[in-house]
Amino acid sequence: MEDNELKSYPGQAEGEITQTIVYKHFMAVAPIFAAMFIVALVATAGVVFYNQYASSSESSAFTGIASIIGFIIFATIAALCIATFWIWRRNKIIITNQHIVDVDQLGLFNRKIAALRLEEIQDISASVKGPMQIVLKYGTIIIQTAGERENFVFDFVPNPYELVHYIIETRKKFSSKRGS
Repeated sequence: MEDNELKSYPGQAEGEITQTIVYKHFMAVAPIFAAMFIVALVATAGVVFYNQYASSSESSAFTGIASIIGFIIFATIAALCIATFWIWRRNKIIITNQHIVDVDQLGLFNRKIAALRLEEIQDISASVKGPMQIVLKYGTIIIQTAGERENFVFDFVPNPYELVHYIIETRKKFSSKRGS
């Protein structure tokens, strides 16, 4: 099932061929992991400090409670890290020979899928802003569409200029096959 999920999207037509899949850059979740790491360090320091400097007159029950609280904090952080990683890996752009599909995993149980037909693309642009995006090679892609539809905005895209070129080439191939 996992292999099939990676190569297609719900509602993909039979004969529609997946060309490439692009996952969000790690910087989309790096601040979350950094915050969780800091909380883990503070919790570790708190538990160690409390256990080391607790007065001998206090019962060992308080020391045990502090250790249990520390364990609960670490277990929660571990669960949040796993959930964050799971959500991050399910955010992707699927480019097929007919569509560009934006799969947004918005939470553990909330997914949004939007498809754009290649013939609806009017303009496509990429932007890389700031030193972090330049050094780490990620940015934003905006695809302007025909009609009333909103523009498609993809953020935290690795190598956005290369992906723009790839989408343009895929659209050209699609147009030439359709025209013949």
